Amino acid sequence: MRIEKNSFKIVAILLFLTILFVCCIIAVQNPEKYTFVLLPSKYLVFTLSILGIIAIIYLYNFLLKIIFTKKAFFEVNEKGIYNGLGFTKEKLIIWNNIKEIDIINYKGILRVRIKLFNDKPFIENTDFATKFILRQTINDLKTPIIIDSVYLKSSFEVLSKAIFKYWEEYKKSL
Repeated sequence: MRIEKNSFKIVAILLFLTILFVCCIIAVQNPEKYTFVLLPSKYLVFTLSILGIIAIIYLYNFLLKIIFTKKAFFEVNEKGIYNGLGFTKEKLIIWNNIKEIDIINYKGILRVRIKLFNDKPFIENTDFATKFILRQTINDLKTPIIIDSVYLKSSFEVLSKAIFKYWEEYKKSL
């Protein structure tokens, strides 16, 4: 089963990131103007704005790659799970590397958590920011692979049913 990316959602997120980017640029230029109870120091405003600019550039780059890449889709079949929309460079998750699959509510979004026997290939050959994100996910969820339907033209129910259907078929074939 193949599910295509939802370019409309991705463009909407890019527009939101553009607005945040402009806000961060404005705050960097005049940080003392934007101090208040939560950000009581112009140095804190400046630092958070710089960190925001860096994070937005990283996410913008990631989302642009998704839009312009033909391999940005999600597919579940008898070989495994191909997640062309994830942060990892390794996109194919082979069934025999999967230890456990379950559904979790992580940060307010339903996601499929895929625990692996060997997660090193998914962490290697990535940039510093991606390694940081993946390690944080491993600390929180014990795996670098979580799948949701945010960037897909599908509901979470359809996505999760497809994953569990093929997972059950794989387990029966053992």
